[in-house]
Amino acid sequence: MKLSLYLGSYKNVKVFIHWTFSLLLLWIIISNMRQGMPALDILWIILFVLALFGCVVLHEFGHALAAQKYGIQTKDIVLYPIGGIARLEKLPEDPKQELWVAIAGPLVNVGIFIILSVILSFQGFDIESLEVIKIEPGTILLYLASANLILALFNLLPAFPMDGGRILRAFLAIRLPRAKATQIAGGIGQFLAIFFIFFGLFNNPILVLIGIFIFLGAAAEVTHTQQESFLKGYKVKDALMMKFQIVGFDAPLSKAVEKLLNSQATHFVVVKDDEAVGTLSRNEIIKGLKDGNENTLIEDVADFQPLKIETEENLDDAWKKMLGQNRKVAIVIENGHFLGILDQENISEFVMVKSALVK
Repeated sequence: MKLSLYLGSYKNVKVFIHWTFSLLLLWIIISNMRQGMPALDILWIILFVLALFGCVVLHEFGHALAAQKYGIQTKDIVLYPIGGIARLEKLPEDPKQELWVAIAGPLVNVGIFIILSVILSFQGFDIESLEVIKIEPGTILLYLASANLILALFNLLPAFPMDGGRILRAFLAIRLPRAKATQIAGGIGQFLAIFFIFFGLFNNPILVLIGIFIFLGAAAEVTHTQQESFLKGYKVKDALMMKFQIVGFDAPLSKAVEKLLNSQATHFVVVKDDEAVGTLSRNEIIKGLKDGNENTLIEDVADFQPLKIETEENLDDAWKKMLGQNRKVAIVIENGHFLGILDQENISEFVMVKSALVK
């Protein structure tokens, strides 16, 4: 993964740390040095942050390993300054499976909290030490246990994109259609988000940011699920694009630039001997121009391993496949022969048109 450091893997799940994570550590060091904090105290804070993000990795592995039990693989786990993300290939459609996958993460944090609490009970601790924030050898386990409990409770908030929103959706989906369950869960999440925003305006600005994050996440989840639900029952051939721009395999980029500027197309089909062999995107054209010039051949920058989809494949499955592989366009084939293309933007337009026709 670009701009990320590979840390290792477990059960075929790779773990990366994004480069922006270093900015968090740098901010901790600089801000505390300006306050005159001793270097040793800063070191303990950094160790605490690293240990906490280790718990975040375990949280994400909870989701990943639970998903594996249902045959769903995880592409990777990426650590950012604001937390971690386990990129599952897809979410389980069975409500009971989704429930276990969603709740597995917070359960890991609860488990860590219990283990650390048992250790602390044998060592002895002073709960009043939490009143004055000072991370040191005698308090780091107490703070780590408290942080895991807070992580578990925060993630259990019944709002997307937190785990609690998916848990609520899973419970509702046992009795209701998935799209309806998502709409209800999303509405509850957005109501909670508005509360955070208004409460945060007068008390804590961080709550405003959390509220905005929840509101946008809930809206995105509802839109995504409604589109996914609407696509059910349609085939790829129903949204097939048979009119598209083509470019020659051995043509210079200047030909693609000409078509790019004279049309609304952002993706082109690359042909060789009257046969479709790949695709060329606007981004690939721009990159080719930057790395070379207008005389660079299309064969040097095009994608010759495009996603291929059959015409009789379910449209919702094809759409999920495109999202999962981050493909804006796919080549559609029938009986091994090229027939047309499927475009994410065109799928969205297909949904809008069909939705308008529903009375």
